[in-house]
Amino acid sequence: MDHRQDEIISVLIITGPVGIGKSSAAKAVSELLEWDYALPHAVADLDCLRSAFPRPKDDPFNTSMGFKNLAAVWLNYREAGARYLIIPSVMEHAGDLDRVRAVVPGAELVVVRLTASLLVNHARIRGRESSADSLQWHLARATQLAAELEASSLEDFIVDTEQKTAKDVAQEIVRHWGVGE
Repeated sequence: MDHRQDEIISVLIITGPVGIGKSSAAKAVSELLEWDYALPHAVADLDCLRSAFPRPKDDPFNTSMGFKNLAAVWLNYREAGARYLIIPSVMEHAGDLDRVRAVVPGAELVVVRLTASLLVNHARIRGRESSADSLQWHLARATQLAAELEASSLEDFIVDTEQKTAKDVAQEIVRHWGVGE
């Protein structure tokens, strides 16, 4: 399928600390785009796309692998007709956003940062991590990222997830994103 090089692809990046609900929100946004708006879209979870072990010593989060895989996966999604892309992932630096633009031609980014109190964020992490080492690492990383992401201010808007369902969060995201209008 031939696509124009100058097409704009609306990319929603859902960022926030580990355990905040990025993947759950992405799934709920996807359901809204499908069932409420019938918009051709795809979800590419960078955590999944960079999930490989062992990781390079100079790239402990396997970031390069994630963006390389995103480039390949996006081509397949685009060929299938996707015009919107949802990416749940921690985005720590403006350079991460530049890398998305580099691998998704025509990307017009909208970044939402999900927040909740550390108490709630840590409770969510405790509910999903099974090993003590993983739990401690994720609790520390969530605390670190909450502060770093607030300071970096890469987002276009913020959604507090504290006492909301994934569907409530998704509805708020879609409203701010402006798709389906």
